[in-house]
Amino acid sequence: MISIQQAFLNVASEIPVSDPSVQVRLDRGYGICISHGYTMTKQEDGTWLVHRASTALLEDNSITYHVSKTGGCTCPDAVDGRARAGLCKHRLAVMLKEEMEGVV
Repeated sequence: MISIQQAFLNVASEIPVSDPSVQVRLDRGYGICISHGYTMTKQEDGTWLVHRASTALLEDNSITYHVSKTGGCTCPDAVDGRARAGLCKHRLAVMLKEEMEGVV
């Protein structure tokens, strides 16, 4: 297993980080990987669930997105096409996690 920092460098070398929006999403994906507010769970079929815990005291703002290498992510940025090439922060977080684990 490699470090999150090395995974970040490896993934950054494979995606169009010259696009500022992709760089911002990669930074946010890194934040997901190191944050205590998110959980990432790999499913048997190879997809991932990325869950953000609620920070509100009185209401449940938690949400879970389904992420796959081929199908993208179910978040609004990926679904609405705002994330270039479907590279939303959730998908990039999964790419970082898989890079750390040595998944090809």
